[in-house]
Amino acid sequence: MEQQEVIDKLRRGELILMEYVWRKKSILSKKEIILAMQERYKWRKSTTEILLKRLVKMKVLNKKRAGFKSNYKVLVTKKEYLSARKEERYTSRDNNFFIRIFTTIHKINNVIEEKSKRFIKNMQNIAKR
Repeated sequence: MEQQEVIDKLRRGELILMEYVWRKKSILSKKEIILAMQERYKWRKSTTEILLKRLVKMKVLNKKRAGFKSNYKVLVTKKEYLSARKEERYTSRDNNFFIRIFTTIHKINNVIEEKSKRFIKNMQNIAKR
């Protein structure tokens, strides 16, 4: 799913705006969204417009113009978003597991190498006496 790559990258503000749009479950006008964000979060008009542009660019929302009005329609449902986040968590948890294993092995190898170097030096010092 191409949109899944985009879904993983939603930032806090984008997610707040999407929560509002998901709750409405209909096509919303730009004006309605801006007013709602101003009332709830005290956002400026420009902040909401920037976030809407980003969401359209990421193909999470679809923008349709009707004369001078802009309407927004959801392309990615909340269920799709949550399932993508869930998959990401499992993947990152697995990746972190392998990273920890390899760094641990690397540390162990370095410790073993240092101990064997010290052992060889000690043996050489004993042999010189």
